Amino acid sequence: MDDYRLPVHVHCCQRGTAFVFLDLKQDDYTLVSGPAADALRALANHDAKSTTASGDPLVELEQGGLLTKAHAAARPFAPTDVDPANETLLDPDEPPTATARIADWWNFIAACTSAAARLRWHPIERTVTSVAKRKALHAGRKPLDVDEARRLTAVFHRLRRLFPANYLCLFDSLALVEFLARYDVFPTWVFGVRLEPWGAHCWIQHGPFTFNEGVEKAASYTPIMAV
Repeated sequence: MDDYRLPVHVHCCQRGTAFVFLDLKQDDYTLVSGPAADALRALANHDAKSTTASGDPLVELEQGGLLTKAHAAARPFAPTDVDPANETLLDPDEPPTATARIADWWNFIAACTSAAARLRWHPIERTVTSVAKRKALHAGRKPLDVDEARRLTAVFHRLRRLFPANYLCLFDSLALVEFLARYDVFPTWVFGVRLEPWGAHCWIQHGPFTFNEGVEKAASYTPIMAV
């Protein structure tokens, strides 16, 4: 049973007794409960006692491409683990008042245009992979300057009302990621899910700070992917 691994394009989390998978290739979420969820818990805990009298409950997940026994281009099975943020980068009770410089205007327009084009023309897997590769290449060169990140995030929120796109978490988070990357700031793009009622959401955070979401709302979702 320990032979099962996660394909590189698949992410998962545990929510209560159930598991949720995110397949980036299919841009689809799958809820897993019952015997298969029991087997996934055993797999995560490296417990070999995960078969049942009716056979291997994870075969169907393998057939659906959510698990694989091929070790190439796969990683050990483990639910996504992200430390929860406990503070908002911006004061939610104060509207952003940061002054936008000329370079900020150009970078904002470029970031929003890029995000809109990516989401319209590119599959989500390609977009996530591109963001992850760029972050791996550049992140870690210098520690995050919280004051500068706060200024930039405030500028983004102040200018956001001028860009003609609906306020949707996927666009706004990607546009903020693109904007911050132009200043060599690389926070984490977190995707989360909840059950009852079902919901999927994403936001930006770094360390203890959320950049574009309230702490309580972010905490109501279980992270399924961190980029």
